[in-house]
Amino acid sequence: MPARLVMMLSIVGVVSSVLVAQELPPLPTIGYEVVDDLSYSQQTAQALWEPMGGTKPVSLVDIQGRQALRMPCQFRNNPVERASWDRRLTLDLAWRTGVQFLFYCRDATPVSNFTVYLHSGDGWYRGNFDASSTTTWTTVRIHKKDMAVEGRPAGWGKIDTIRISAWRGQDADTEFYIAGLGLFGAGGKVAIIHNDSVAATAPGELESVQRYTEVMAQFFDRVGLSYVVVSDLDVTAERLKGTQLVILPYNPRVPDGVVNALARFLRGGGKLLACYRLPQELEAAVGIRNGAHVPQKYAGYFASIRPAEKALEGMPPVTLQSSWNINEMAPVAGQSYVAAWWHAGDGQSTGNPAVLVSGNSVCLTHVLLADDQANKTRLLLAMVGHLVPDLWRDAAGGAVERIGRLGPYESYDAAYRGIQALVSTSSPALTALQAADQGRKEALARLSEGRFPQALAAAEEAQQFMIHAYCLAQTPLPGEHRAFWCHSAFGVDGLTWDQAIQRLADNGFTAILPNMLWAGVAFYPSDVLPTSATVRDKGDQIESCLAACRKYGVQCHVWKVNYNMGWATDKAFVAQMKAEGRTQVTYSGAANERWLCPAHPDNQKLEIESLLEVARKYDVDGLHFDYIRYPDRDGCFCAGCRTRFEAILRRKVKTWPAEVRSDADLAAKWLDFRRQQITTVVAAVAEQARALRPGLKISAAVFRNWLTDRDTVGQDWKLWCERGHLDFVCPMDYTASGSQFRHMIEQQLPWAGKVPCYPGIGLSTWSDATDICRLIEQIDITRQQKTGGFTIFNYGFAEATQVLPLLGEGMTKD
Repeated sequence: MPARLVMMLSIVGVVSSVLVAQELPPLPTIGYEVVDDLSYSQQTAQALWEPMGGTKPVSLVDIQGRQALRMPCQFRNNPVERASWDRRLTLDLAWRTGVQFLFYCRDATPVSNFTVYLHSGDGWYRGNFDASSTTTWTTVRIHKKDMAVEGRPAGWGKIDTIRISAWRGQDADTEFYIAGLGLFGAGGKVAIIHNDSVAATAPGELESVQRYTEVMAQFFDRVGLSYVVVSDLDVTAERLKGTQLVILPYNPRVPDGVVNALARFLRGGGKLLACYRLPQELEAAVGIRNGAHVPQKYAGYFASIRPAEKALEGMPPVTLQSSWNINEMAPVAGQSYVAAWWHAGDGQSTGNPAVLVSGNSVCLTHVLLADDQANKTRLLLAMVGHLVPDLWRDAAGGAVERIGRLGPYESYDAAYRGIQALVSTSSPALTALQAADQGRKEALARLSEGRFPQALAAAEEAQQFMIHAYCLAQTPLPGEHRAFWCHSAFGVDGLTWDQAIQRLADNGFTAILPNMLWAGVAFYPSDVLPTSATVRDKGDQIESCLAACRKYGVQCHVWKVNYNMGWATDKAFVAQMKAEGRTQVTYSGAANERWLCPAHPDNQKLEIESLLEVARKYDVDGLHFDYIRYPDRDGCFCAGCRTRFEAILRRKVKTWPAEVRSDADLAAKWLDFRRQQITTVVAAVAEQARALRPGLKISAAVFRNWLTDRDTVGQDWKLWCERGHLDFVCPMDYTASGSQFRHMIEQQLPWAGKVPCYPGIGLSTWSDATDICRLIEQIDITRQQKTGGFTIFNYGFAEATQVLPLLGEGMTKD
């Protein structure tokens, strides 16, 4: 029964005692290390937890003699993006797995998402957490491996502030509660080094560093192996004591101090797994030489990794990996050897080493990608198990225990019974289930014999049969809109447009959204935009894609990246736009030369005419906006924007641009001005394109939180729906969390109104872009919400070859 909370003091303004006024469920027992137990007064709590501007202060509540922190979110009639509090707290998380706390929120619908920030040095570590409306306390865990880097942090060992933020999702108030702020995980045999230091030396590498660290950690999670993610800013020889294996998942620039610590670690008997880049200074200690950067000769050149004559135990015969380049390392005679080679898509060896082995190290000549999960797990275990043999035993046991943990099921028995209940006696899913059962028995037998590589292989095969059975047990929903975004104008690597579209049609998909033009380049012969030089060799990509779509009955909605000139735009065109004053300037006055200014009349004309040209020349089914926005709240403050804004105001802005933020009335007018620039283009394209080609559908990929994004990036997509500018809208709901995905859709459907809302599923943004069970979960959520369809990002090789066929066997079966 929930505990009745009694108001200790009812006098307004008194803050020395705990103030409570409603029922809360009892707090569960805490069995982890707590760093803030909230055992202080109301006054101290409000001093320690400092609210950001526009946020109400915290208050303590008493629950049967234990205290929790109430965090009020005032969003109604309060123009804040988030409710947020800072707690100064010194923490050393260098060798810890992450932070955790108890959480309770009776009504989370007004919140779009929650975030925890950890401040260190001149930057922050940022991690979102999934928190839905609850009736009981839940434990929130923020893993370091999942946290992104902002600015230039000084390492996990120097945390000095924790910030908790609730981001505005609706114009309504709510509150949430936390208790038992603490830590989890400590040390272990394996340390995965996150290259935080590139934030200072090469910030453009941070996203890749994060992604490949996540992928590596995910494979360890897959078989239940413990590890700790460590910032390279925290690595010392002393701290590496007790660690048996250090992994460099993608570390483009390793600081000298870390190199020295690793050299000492290796001399002391430690082991190293290095992916893609081995610090040059470690070559002698490792006995493997770095080589040249080798790009693929053609798509599919580096397609698989296959064992050499002297292979590692447990290495699978073929591991698929769609790499685009490698660092060609070489063995040193008498010290190291090649254990696996790269093979092309046709199965022929490229002659390039893929895996090299020495007495204390293993080097993979590219990063570890998340495709071909079962064989990739075996490949990784072959590498790390060779270096630390005990890991084989731990991983094999974890893999066997994991069989059946998929989708909604938490155990083998639950999965077996659950899948059986979904199908008839004649379903092929039952055959797959029987194969899974046999594989599990084989894995258990090998495990009992101590044959760990064989046990792992059998367990992975059994799990794949279980996943296949689960896919076969799904049922399609007739008549729904099923689409893929395809970010490459040339389609899927290794496939022609004809082959790529046929795969979509064969597996029940109804539409493709191919990215055929940007703000400064077209991948077809254009009279409006500069035509990419690749068109001369590869031809008109809209024509090729559209021909395949007509052949197989798939809709073609041509996707344009608006305002952002992107990587493929010719430098001369970018320079021309900048010289003509048509590119953006940030609030600080810095040039953002890859983004066109949305308020410049010539840029608006370019955006409109480029899309109308597509409608005139090609019998496409639709036009699709993307990046139809400003990059963030810092754009655009160029001289032209000032002149045009002042013309609307009919007066001068005295202190530009500070006044449009310091003056509340002027700030509101400025935000409206920005929104109008974007809406003008959307409205013009919608009206004129439909007149050119009746029946043409206009759509847009949009940010997920209209309520705040209309201000931050000027994207007023609720208005576009209300005015009929859009025929369907695709909010980019890129989260791996099912409950958060559901929450987003519940917010978005009222904003879309009568316009169909086909939520964007971020498959390719997940750490495992082949996670078919999670994809099925999110498609099922769109059906429960009656959206009428969905849009998946992105249509690439792994998605086309590993994901799409499994969807087509059940979920989207034609």
